[in-house]
Amino acid sequence: MSGAQFVTPPNRLAEIMRKPGGIVVADAISRAERNLEAIRPACRADMMGLLDTCEAALKAMGEAYDEAAVTTLYATAVRGIGAGAVCGAPTVDLALTSLCDLITHLLARGQHDRKALEVHIQAWRLLMTTELPEAARETMLEGLRRVSAHHAPQG
Repeated sequence: MSGAQFVTPPNRLAEIMRKPGGIVVADAISRAERNLEAIRPACRADMMGLLDTCEAALKAMGEAYDEAAVTTLYATAVRGIGAGAVCGAPTVDLALTSLCDLITHLLARGQHDRKALEVHIQAWRLLMTTELPEAARETMLEGLRRVSAHHAPQG
């Protein structure tokens, strides 16, 4: 009976990475920025579509607790996280994160706060504009964080 033989194939990626060369980091960043600039309009259109969908869902939502409607709102909003930076509105990502946190808190407690949801979605629309001063953006985000934290479980 013969013993088992282990054969380790060469790791070509590791070999390539050890070799000097490639492009300069500044050039890579410049290329990445140009690529992002090329997709920015499509990303912005997608974000506005998500926003419109959330606004319509909120409008259709009743005043009473509706777990399915709130879960759908969450599923739509979470898809936009990360796209704000790509489409030139990085603070939108923070607002969407706050909205998703709020929804998580509401679902965990079985509560409904339509006004808190409305504030977050209205802030999303405002943060998509480029005319809003940075100080106003920061104040708005702080307010959203406070609204979300108000509904967070204590302890």
